[in-house]
Amino acid sequence: MNGRRARTTAMLGAVLTAFAAGMASNALSAPAAEPLGQRIAVAQPGRPSVTLYVEEHGQGAPLLLLHGLGESTFTWREIAPALAARHRVIALDLKGFGRSEKPDDGAYSAEDQAALVARFIVERGLEGVTLIGHSFGGTVALRTALAEGIAGTSRIRRIVVIGSPALPRSTPRYFDLVKAPLVPDTLVSALSPEAMARLLLREAMGGHVGGKKNTAITDDLVEGYAAPYRDPAAMTAFLATARAIVTEEGADAVAKRYATIGRPTLIVWCRKDPIVPLKAGRRLKAAIPRAEFTVLEGCHHLPQHERPQQLLKVLAPFLEK
Repeated sequence: MNGRRARTTAMLGAVLTAFAAGMASNALSAPAAEPLGQRIAVAQPGRPSVTLYVEEHGQGAPLLLLHGLGESTFTWREIAPALAARHRVIALDLKGFGRSEKPDDGAYSAEDQAALVARFIVERGLEGVTLIGHSFGGTVALRTALAEGIAGTSRIRRIVVIGSPALPRSTPRYFDLVKAPLVPDTLVSALSPEAMARLLLREAMGGHVGGKKNTAITDDLVEGYAAPYRDPAAMTAFLATARAIVTEEGADAVAKRYATIGRPTLIVWCRKDPIVPLKAGRRLKAAIPRAEFTVLEGCHHLPQHERPQQLLKVLAPFLEK
Protein backbone atom coordinates (compact mmCIF):
# COMPACT_ATOMS: atom_id res chain seq x y z
CA MET A 1 0.00 0.00 0.00
CA ASN A 2 1.52 3.33 -1.00
CA GLY A 3 1.73 6.33 1.32
CA ARG A 4 -1.26 8.15 -0.14
CA ARG A 5 -3.49 5.10 0.07
CA ALA A 6 -2.36 4.41 3.63
CA ARG A 7 -3.21 7.97 4.66
CA THR A 8 -6.58 7.76 2.88
CA THR A 9 -7.34 4.42 4.52
CA ALA A 10 -6.52 5.76 7.95
CA MET A 11 -8.55 8.90 7.45
CA LEU A 12 -11.59 7.18 6.01
CA GLY A 13 -11.55 4.53 8.67
CA ALA A 14 -11.50 7.25 11.28
CA VAL A 15 -14.22 9.21 9.53
CA LEU A 16 -16.53 6.23 9.11
CA THR A 17 -16.31 5.20 12.75
CA ALA A 18 -16.19 8.75 14.08
CA PHE A 19 -19.08 10.11 12.06
CA ALA A 20 -21.72 9.10 14.54
CA ALA A 21 -19.90 9.75 17.79
CA GLY A 22 -18.36 13.00 16.70
CA MET A 23 -21.61 14.53 15.59
CA ALA A 24 -23.72 13.08 18.37
CA SER A 25 -21.52 14.52 21.07
CA ASN A 26 -21.02 17.95 19.56
CA ALA A 27 -24.38 19.57 18.97
CA LEU A 28 -23.74 23.23 18.37
CA SER A 29 -26.03 25.98 17.16
CA ALA A 30 -29.69 25.73 16.20
CA PRO A 31 -30.52 23.72 13.05
CA ALA A 32 -31.14 25.42 9.74
CA ALA A 33 -34.57 26.85 8.99
CA GLU A 34 -37.23 24.39 7.90
CA PRO A 35 -37.61 24.33 4.08
CA LEU A 36 -40.91 24.14 2.28
CA GLY A 37 -41.75 20.45 2.53
CA GLN A 38 -44.06 18.10 4.37
CA ARG A 39 -43.89 15.08 6.62
CA ILE A 40 -45.93 12.03 5.65
CA ALA A 41 -46.63 8.94 7.77
CA VAL A 42 -45.89 5.80 5.75
CA ALA A 43 -46.71 2.22 6.71
CA GLN A 44 -43.58 0.24 7.57
CA PRO A 45 -43.94 -3.51 6.93
CA GLY A 46 -44.01 -5.37 10.24
CA ARG A 47 -43.30 -2.22 12.27
CA PRO A 48 -45.03 1.00 13.33
CA SER A 49 -45.48 3.60 10.62
CA VAL A 50 -42.65 6.07 10.12
CA THR A 51 -42.81 9.74 9.20
CA LEU A 52 -40.82 10.71 6.11
CA TYR A 53 -39.94 14.20 4.96
CA VAL A 54 -40.60 15.02 1.30
CA GLU A 55 -40.23 18.06 -0.95
CA GLU A 56 -42.08 18.43 -4.27
CA HIS A 57 -41.51 20.84 -7.14
CA GLY A 58 -42.71 21.13 -10.72
CA GLN A 59 -45.26 19.26 -12.79
CA GLY A 60 -45.21 16.37 -15.21
CA ALA A 61 -43.95 12.80 -15.03
CA PRO A 62 -42.74 12.04 -11.49
CA LEU A 63 -39.07 11.76 -10.60
CA LEU A 64 -38.39 10.33 -7.14
CA LEU A 65 -34.95 11.37 -5.86
CA LEU A 66 -33.24 9.11 -3.30
CA HIS A 67 -30.10 10.40 -1.57
CA GLY A 68 -27.06 8.48 -0.36
CA LEU A 69 -25.61 7.57 3.02
CA GLY A 70 -25.12 10.61 5.23
CA GLU A 71 -27.09 12.80 2.84
CA SER A 72 -30.60 14.25 2.63
CA THR A 73 -32.78 16.12 0.15
CA PHE A 74 -30.14 18.86 0.37
CA THR A 75 -27.86 16.82 -1.92
CA TRP A 76 -30.10 17.57 -4.92
CA ARG A 77 -30.14 21.35 -4.58
CA GLU A 78 -28.01 22.01 -7.68
CA ILE A 79 -29.98 19.81 -10.08
CA ALA A 80 -33.55 19.68 -8.69
CA PRO A 81 -34.63 23.10 -10.07
CA ALA A 82 -33.57 22.17 -13.61
CA LEU A 83 -35.31 18.80 -13.36
CA ALA A 84 -38.46 20.46 -12.03
CA ALA A 85 -38.72 22.60 -15.18
CA ARG A 86 -40.03 19.53 -17.06
CA HIS A 87 -40.96 17.02 -14.35
CA ARG A 88 -42.67 16.60 -11.02
CA VAL A 89 -39.65 16.27 -8.75
CA ILE A 90 -40.19 14.46 -5.45
CA ALA A 91 -37.15 14.48 -3.16
CA LEU A 92 -37.43 12.12 -0.21
CA ASP A 93 -35.43 11.94 3.00
CA LEU A 94 -34.96 8.24 3.61
CA LYS A 95 -35.88 6.89 7.01
CA GLY A 96 -33.20 7.89 9.50
CA PHE A 97 -31.84 10.78 7.44
CA GLY A 98 -32.46 14.49 7.00
CA ARG A 99 -35.79 15.49 8.49
CA SER A 100 -37.36 12.04 8.40
CA GLU A 101 -38.08 10.07 11.56
CA LYS A 102 -35.14 8.11 12.99
CA PRO A 103 -36.44 5.16 15.00
CA ASP A 104 -33.86 2.96 16.72
CA ASP A 105 -35.27 -0.24 15.23
CA GLY A 106 -32.26 -1.54 13.29
CA ALA A 107 -34.24 -1.69 10.03
CA TYR A 108 -31.86 0.28 7.84
CA SER A 109 -30.77 -2.13 5.11
CA ALA A 110 -31.39 -1.41 1.44
CA GLU A 111 -34.23 -3.94 1.53
CA ASP A 112 -35.81 -2.21 4.55
CA GLN A 113 -35.58 1.19 2.88
CA ALA A 114 -36.89 -0.14 -0.43
CA ALA A 115 -39.95 -1.66 1.22
CA LEU A 116 -40.70 1.72 2.77
CA VAL A 117 -40.14 3.64 -0.48
CA ALA A 118 -42.42 1.15 -2.24
CA ARG A 119 -45.15 1.85 0.32
CA PHE A 120 -44.62 5.59 -0.17
CA ILE A 121 -45.12 5.18 -3.93
CA VAL A 122 -48.24 3.06 -3.51
CA GLU A 123 -49.80 5.20 -0.78
CA ARG A 124 -49.18 8.36 -2.82
CA GLY A 125 -50.73 6.72 -5.89
CA LEU A 126 -47.68 7.39 -8.05
CA GLU A 127 -47.46 5.83 -11.51
CA GLY A 128 -44.73 5.87 -14.13
CA VAL A 129 -42.07 6.98 -11.64
CA THR A 130 -38.45 7.48 -12.58
CA LEU A 131 -36.28 6.56 -9.61
CA ILE A 132 -33.02 8.51 -9.36
CA GLY A 133 -30.70 7.31 -6.63
CA HIS A 134 -27.25 8.48 -5.62
CA SER A 135 -24.86 6.10 -3.82
CA PHE A 136 -26.89 4.11 -1.24
CA GLY A 137 -30.00 5.71 -2.74
CA GLY A 138 -29.19 3.96 -6.03
CA THR A 139 -29.18 0.63 -4.23
CA VAL A 140 -32.54 1.51 -2.70
CA ALA A 141 -33.88 2.48 -6.13
CA LEU A 142 -33.01 -0.89 -7.64
CA ARG A 143 -34.40 -2.80 -4.67
CA THR A 144 -37.58 -0.68 -4.79
CA ALA A 145 -38.18 -1.84 -8.36
CA LEU A 146 -38.13 -5.40 -7.01
CA ALA A 147 -40.23 -4.73 -3.91
CA GLU A 148 -43.65 -6.14 -3.13
CA GLY A 149 -46.39 -4.00 -4.64
CA ILE A 150 -43.99 -2.55 -7.23
CA ALA A 151 -42.44 -5.43 -9.15
CA GLY A 152 -44.46 -6.33 -12.22
CA THR A 153 -46.55 -3.15 -12.10
CA SER A 154 -46.47 0.14 -13.98
CA ARG A 155 -45.37 2.06 -10.88
CA ILE A 156 -41.74 2.34 -12.04
CA ARG A 157 -40.92 3.58 -15.54
CA ARG A 158 -37.15 4.11 -15.41
CA ILE A 159 -34.23 3.91 -12.99
CA VAL A 160 -31.10 6.05 -12.71
CA VAL A 161 -28.25 4.82 -10.49
CA ILE A 162 -25.39 7.21 -9.67
CA GLY A 163 -22.20 5.84 -8.08
CA SER A 164 -24.00 3.18 -6.07
CA PRO A 165 -22.75 0.23 -3.95
CA ALA A 166 -25.68 -1.73 -5.39
CA LEU A 167 -23.87 -5.07 -5.33
CA PRO A 168 -22.37 -6.46 -2.12
CA ARG A 169 -18.65 -5.76 -1.61
CA SER A 170 -18.68 -2.66 -3.81
CA THR A 171 -16.90 -0.43 -1.30
CA PRO A 172 -13.19 -0.57 -0.39
CA ARG A 173 -12.24 -3.06 2.32
CA TYR A 174 -11.34 -0.34 4.80
CA PHE A 175 -15.02 0.57 5.01
CA ASP A 176 -15.36 -2.63 7.04
CA LEU A 177 -13.93 -0.64 9.94
CA VAL A 178 -17.42 0.67 10.51
CA LYS A 179 -18.25 -2.76 11.94
CA ALA A 180 -15.93 -2.15 14.89
CA PRO A 181 -17.93 -2.51 18.13
CA LEU A 182 -16.09 0.33 19.91
CA VAL A 183 -15.63 3.91 18.79
CA PRO A 184 -12.42 5.56 20.07
CA ASP A 185 -13.69 8.57 21.96
CA THR A 186 -10.36 10.37 21.82
CA LEU A 187 -10.55 10.40 18.03
CA VAL A 188 -13.75 12.40 17.91
CA SER A 189 -13.81 14.39 21.12
CA ALA A 190 -13.06 17.69 19.34
CA LEU A 191 -15.10 17.11 16.17
CA SER A 192 -18.21 19.14 15.46
CA PRO A 193 -20.83 18.21 12.85
CA GLU A 194 -19.32 20.90 10.63
CA ALA A 195 -15.79 19.54 10.94
CA MET A 196 -16.93 16.00 10.20
CA ALA A 197 -19.03 17.10 7.22
CA ARG A 198 -16.05 18.98 5.84
CA LEU A 199 -13.85 15.89 6.16
CA LEU A 200 -16.39 13.65 4.43
CA LEU A 201 -17.02 16.14 1.64
CA ARG A 202 -13.32 16.58 1.05
CA GLU A 203 -12.83 12.84 0.58
CA ALA A 204 -15.96 12.43 -1.57
CA MET A 205 -14.92 15.35 -3.78
CA GLY A 206 -11.33 14.31 -4.41
CA GLY A 207 -9.42 15.70 -1.47
CA HIS A 208 -7.21 18.73 -1.94
CA VAL A 209 -6.88 20.00 -5.50
CA GLY A 210 -3.27 20.42 -6.54
CA GLY A 211 -2.28 20.44 -2.88
CA LYS A 212 -4.61 23.36 -2.20
CA LYS A 213 -7.94 23.69 -0.44
CA ASN A 214 -10.89 22.43 -2.49
CA THR A 215 -12.84 25.65 -3.07
CA ALA A 216 -15.92 23.68 -4.16
CA ILE A 217 -16.49 22.79 -0.50
CA THR A 218 -18.20 25.97 0.63
CA ASP A 219 -19.45 26.82 4.10
CA ASP A 220 -23.00 26.58 2.75
CA LEU A 221 -22.35 23.04 1.48
CA VAL A 222 -20.81 22.01 4.79
CA GLU A 223 -23.75 23.40 6.75
CA GLY A 224 -26.25 21.61 4.52
CA TYR A 225 -24.64 18.25 5.22
CA ALA A 226 -23.90 18.92 8.89
CA ALA A 227 -27.34 20.22 9.95
CA PRO A 228 -29.23 16.89 10.23
CA TYR A 229 -26.47 15.43 12.40
CA ARG A 230 -27.18 17.71 15.32
CA ASP A 231 -29.90 15.17 16.11
CA PRO A 232 -28.23 12.34 18.07
CA ALA A 233 -30.73 9.83 16.63
CA ALA A 234 -29.20 10.42 13.20
CA MET A 235 -26.00 8.79 14.37
CA THR A 236 -27.69 5.50 15.17
CA ALA A 237 -29.32 5.46 11.74
CA PHE A 238 -26.07 6.31 9.99
CA LEU A 239 -24.11 3.50 11.62
CA ALA A 240 -26.92 0.97 11.15
CA THR A 241 -27.04 1.81 7.45
CA ALA A 242 -23.28 1.75 7.00
CA ARG A 243 -23.06 -1.63 8.71
CA ALA A 244 -25.87 -3.00 6.55
CA ILE A 245 -23.96 -1.93 3.43
CA VAL A 246 -20.64 -3.51 4.38
CA THR A 247 -22.09 -6.74 5.81
CA GLU A 248 -24.35 -7.62 2.90
CA GLU A 249 -23.28 -10.76 1.06
CA GLY A 250 -24.52 -12.78 -1.91
CA ALA A 251 -23.48 -10.61 -4.86
CA ASP A 252 -24.36 -13.30 -7.42
CA ALA A 253 -27.88 -13.70 -6.06
CA VAL A 254 -28.40 -9.93 -6.00
CA ALA A 255 -27.13 -9.61 -9.57
CA LYS A 256 -29.61 -12.25 -10.74
CA ARG A 257 -32.42 -10.29 -9.13
CA TYR A 258 -31.34 -7.09 -10.89
CA ALA A 259 -31.42 -8.86 -14.24
CA THR A 260 -35.20 -9.34 -13.80
CA ILE A 261 -36.05 -5.65 -13.33
CA GLY A 262 -36.89 -5.07 -17.00
CA ARG A 263 -37.07 -1.28 -16.78
CA PRO A 264 -34.82 1.11 -18.72
CA THR A 265 -31.85 1.76 -16.47
CA LEU A 266 -29.09 4.35 -16.67
CA ILE A 267 -25.92 3.84 -14.65
CA VAL A 268 -23.80 6.97 -14.12
CA TRP A 269 -20.34 6.93 -12.54
CA CYS A 270 -17.53 9.38 -11.92
CA ARG A 271 -14.27 8.01 -13.23
CA LYS A 272 -12.35 9.01 -10.08
CA ASP A 273 -14.90 7.87 -7.48
CA PRO A 274 -12.90 6.95 -4.32
CA ILE A 275 -15.96 5.82 -2.32
CA VAL A 276 -17.54 3.37 -4.79
CA PRO A 277 -14.82 2.75 -7.39
CA LEU A 278 -15.55 2.62 -11.11
CA LYS A 279 -14.99 -1.15 -11.18
CA ALA A 280 -18.13 -1.46 -9.04
CA GLY A 281 -20.04 0.38 -11.74
CA ARG A 282 -18.76 -2.03 -14.38
CA ARG A 283 -19.86 -4.97 -12.20
CA LEU A 284 -23.31 -3.44 -11.96
CA LYS A 285 -23.48 -2.91 -15.73
CA ALA A 286 -22.64 -6.60 -16.22
CA ALA A 287 -25.51 -7.50 -13.87
CA ILE A 288 -27.98 -5.36 -15.86
CA PRO A 289 -26.88 -6.02 -19.47
CA ARG A 290 -29.48 -3.75 -21.09
CA ALA A 291 -28.58 -0.77 -18.90
CA GLU A 292 -26.92 2.30 -20.36
CA PHE A 293 -23.58 3.12 -18.77
CA THR A 294 -22.01 6.58 -18.71
CA VAL A 295 -18.73 7.66 -17.13
CA LEU A 296 -18.36 11.30 -16.10
CA GLU A 297 -15.01 13.05 -16.15
CA GLY A 298 -13.73 15.55 -13.63
CA CYS A 299 -15.75 14.35 -10.64
CA HIS A 300 -15.48 11.89 -7.78
CA HIS A 301 -18.43 10.70 -5.66
CA LEU A 302 -20.69 13.76 -5.77
CA PRO A 303 -21.38 14.70 -9.41
CA GLN A 304 -24.55 16.54 -8.33
CA HIS A 305 -22.22 19.08 -6.69
CA GLU A 306 -19.00 18.70 -8.68
CA ARG A 307 -20.44 18.52 -12.22
CA PRO A 308 -24.18 19.33 -11.99
CA GLN A 309 -24.49 20.56 -15.58
CA GLN A 310 -22.66 17.54 -16.93
CA LEU A 311 -24.92 15.26 -14.91
CA LEU A 312 -28.05 17.04 -16.15
CA LYS A 313 -26.82 16.72 -19.72
CA VAL A 314 -26.56 12.96 -19.29
CA LEU A 315 -29.93 12.68 -17.57
CA ALA A 316 -31.95 14.79 -20.04
CA PRO A 317 -32.13 12.43 -23.03
CA PHE A 318 -32.74 9.40 -20.83
CA LEU A 319 -35.65 11.11 -19.06
CA GLU A 320 -37.27 12.01 -22.36
CA LYS A 321 -37.40 8.43 -23.67
